Amino acid sequence: MLKKEKTFTKIKALDPETEAVEEIELLMDKKGFLLGEETLKIVIAIIAIGFLAYFLASLYFSAQASREMKQAEESLDFIISEALAGRASVDIYNPKNWWILNNEATGELCICEDDLNSCDKKGVCMNNSGFLVQSPIKIENPPITLSINQESKTIGK
Repeated sequence: MLKKEKTFTKIKALDPETEAVEEIELLMDKKGFLLGEETLKIVIAIIAIGFLAYFLASLYFSAQASREMKQAEESLDFIISEALAGRASVDIYNPKNWWILNNEATGELCICEDDLNSCDKKGVCMNNSGFLVQSPIKIENPPITLSINQESKTIGK
């Protein structure tokens, strides 16, 4: 059986009756006793680990948002180039859960995260070269096949 190590710690205390400083010996267990200094180190370490986790998560999500914007731009460029090449259909793989739609005000074809209002923050628009989307198309369960009608210059699902 292991014995707990015990140590005596001397502290100075003020006796309220005599107002004299006396040394008192306290019997303390060595194991399981955390001093304020060690507690402070643990708290600082936990805060530092939390900050590091937050930093890494924000870095990851920033990179992912940038990747989705690049995918949207490449997909939109591919749709327009295939339409201009006279193809009857095109397969689009990403970005998943984004929308393909028209911007009637500017005459552009757009891929946006939510709707046309979100295209300024998170979306890509390009000259549509005369091609219009019949109705907004959500890129869900990729790949999706879009049909391109060369006569009416429309793109549909």
